[in-house]
Amino acid sequence: MKKRIVSSFAEPIGNIWKNLQAQYTKGGLFFVAAPLSSTPLPIYEWIVEHATEFENWDKVRFVLMDEMFEGEKPPFNYVSNSDSASYEGFAKKYLLEPIKNKIGTDIKIIKPEISDIENFDTEIDLLILAVGAKGNYANVMPGTPEKMGWHIAHLTEEFRQSHTEKGSQSYEGANFREYGMSLGHQQVLNAKNVLIIISGEKKRELAKELMSYDSFNPEFPLSIICEPKIKDRVEIYITNDVIA
Repeated sequence: MKKRIVSSFAEPIGNIWKNLQAQYTKGGLFFVAAPLSSTPLPIYEWIVEHATEFENWDKVRFVLMDEMFEGEKPPFNYVSNSDSASYEGFAKKYLLEPIKNKIGTDIKIIKPEISDIENFDTEIDLLILAVGAKGNYANVMPGTPEKMGWHIAHLTEEFRQSHTEKGSQSYEGANFREYGMSLGHQQVLNAKNVLIIISGEKKRELAKELMSYDSFNPEFPLSIICEPKIKDRVEIYITNDVIA
């Protein structure tokens, strides 16, 4: 597992994405999943700016690794893309539609059918993850067992508030629901390339805690990257303000 301290991760992460996209689309499709929050916005802006330098956008598939559900009990439905809490809506607004406007390619979104979520089986070529309030990533909540794959998650109140609190660049004022879908630890362990992005003064203690693990702790979900099976495929990018 490699750790890199950078002033900004927009360009280095953007270039990794560009190079992997060129590599994988030579022989097939390129499946990428990335966070839908304020943290990766500089990356998305860089990718849009340099979109014409990327190869084969028509072969890219954006894997929606988490999303909100309507309702307080099954059967669930995904929230509308126009809902202010929709991750898919966020992806379209900040990445996919700007790319389409620039190069004319409509990138397909891949997400599981709710009724068969546990059998959803899409291998991810590039998985980008950010660390959340309690060491979570995507909608993977503390206590999620290592064997968990794609699943329906009951979202904690703290998690929901951290996304919608005043000053949030992502979902301020949105109505985050109690349930959502998410990939799980098994998707991280099976991803071909994993990049972790951590930025902002508020993430200092979270970064320290993440780096303190040498094995998986279910109460800090992102510690799954410390598992021996995945460590050689993980790179962590931390901005200067996290360690200042």
